[in-house]
Amino acid sequence: MGLKDEIRPVGPNFTQTLALVVQLEPGQMIPPVIVQGLSELLPSQIIDMYPVWESLSVEVKRDLMTALIEAGESDFATDFSLLGIMALDDHDADIRSLAIDLCVHVTSGRHAALLLDMAQNDEAEIVRAAAIRALGTFVLEGELDKLDTALNDAIVDYLLHVVLSDDSLLARTRAIESLGYSSHPQVPQQILKAYESGEPVLKTASIFAMGASSDSRWRDHVLHELERGTIEDRFEAARAAGELELTEAVRLLSEIALAEERQLAGAAIWSLGEIGGKEAIRVLEALAERASADEDDDLLDVIEDALDSANAADGMIPGFDASDDK
Repeated sequence: MGLKDEIRPVGPNFTQTLALVVQLEPGQMIPPVIVQGLSELLPSQIIDMYPVWESLSVEVKRDLMTALIEAGESDFATDFSLLGIMALDDHDADIRSLAIDLCVHVTSGRHAALLLDMAQNDEAEIVRAAAIRALGTFVLEGELDKLDTALNDAIVDYLLHVVLSDDSLLARTRAIESLGYSSHPQVPQQILKAYESGEPVLKTASIFAMGASSDSRWRDHVLHELERGTIEDRFEAARAAGELELTEAVRLLSEIALAEERQLAGAAIWSLGEIGGKEAIRVLEALAERASADEDDDLLDVIEDALDSANAADGMIPGFDASDDK
């Protein structure tokens, strides 16, 4: 997909945003103007936001947090991190869990230590599980030598403890996912144990971990799930095939990319872009023609992003045709 010029409307000032926030009612759709006005807040604005936040009902807080998370997933130019940090100690467990998701781009060691504390000590299972899942980012940071070694070791040791304990199924599932990024020698054994556990959600988590590991030992497991897994397992296997860059998966991914289930098809398309190569590019170009003929612009955007990735992997500049330079 080529570069697009984007004109952003001028948002309200922060005082106006707060005035709109206090008028929100439970179940009301959060207006885009509020979402925009709460992005990239300054610390001083968070101080002003806090009493307003405390005055809101639990239902409105949940609605607002959900809207901000969805906005962050679709618009990478937004940043609600400080608001998320503010809400991490909210008295409502659902809001604390949502706040963890809102802090997805916070990668400081201080935040990692806070998440570890929440994972160990929060009274609500949903919050502990969200914190355990979020720790996966910091396991990867540790593998890249971007996190204090002692803190990284403490996180990995705790995640292994959760997996080996009689902790809740949800907590163990999230721990397997986060451990996928770790090179700790015990991790492959725990991934395989989860895969063979007979517990569907643990198996699905183990396939996620296989992809996160970047370890080619999981090739046959991923290919098997692509062909015969449940829809949840096929989704994770489709993503894992791209992360492992399995050229052997191109044919199966090509078939999955035609699936009516949009998320599953999207995962296959993304992986074709990650794998690259002539066959993957040929498939993506054919999918792009089909999406264009169907006037499916959303799907076409996904395919064009994958084509850019595939072409870059092959050393081609997206949007550049060598035949034009003659």
